[in-house]
Amino acid sequence: MGRIMDQGPVLVISFQAQVVMVIRGPKGDLVEGDPDKVMKMAHTWALCRDQEELNPNAAWRLLDMHTASQEQSL
Repeated sequence: MGRIMDQGPVLVISFQAQVVMVIRGPKGDLVEGDPDKVMKMAHTWALCRDQEELNPNAAWRLLDMHTASQEQSL
């Protein structure tokens, strides 16, 4: 979804991911987290095109982002 705002053109991107949050030590031992706990993450990013930047790879700026999560039951 896109729209024109005071900053210029704004692109809003939303996506979801399933994430397992685990930290393991050098020997593979569980340090933190739960390998059986799957989280459903929803992300929304708002990006604005910098009209003065000539390099198209550097022209997009992050205006805002939001992340929400919930435990997913299997």
